[in-house]
Amino acid sequence: MLVLSMAATLIGCAASQNSPTRAAVQIPRDCEDLAQPVGYPSAEVGTSAKVALARHRASLGQANGRLVATRDCQKQQRERFAR
Repeated sequence: MLVLSMAATLIGCAASQNSPTRAAVQIPRDCEDLAQPVGYPSAEVGTSAKVALARHRASLGQANGRLVATRDCQKQQRERFAR
């Protein structure tokens, strides 16, 4: 009975908003700012396939660059806040 009572008390402390082990950390939004969507390239009637393909590839390159930058930013944030 005593063990159950102690366990319930400890669980309540861990889940409490006022727990001394819980620290509020304000994480900057820098990484989210990097993760902006890349628009679809324009496609007009009469545009050559080569031009359309080049625009599509450029958009994909931009999107992939943003993904890499966002991932690197998040990694740096984790390392910075782990200290």
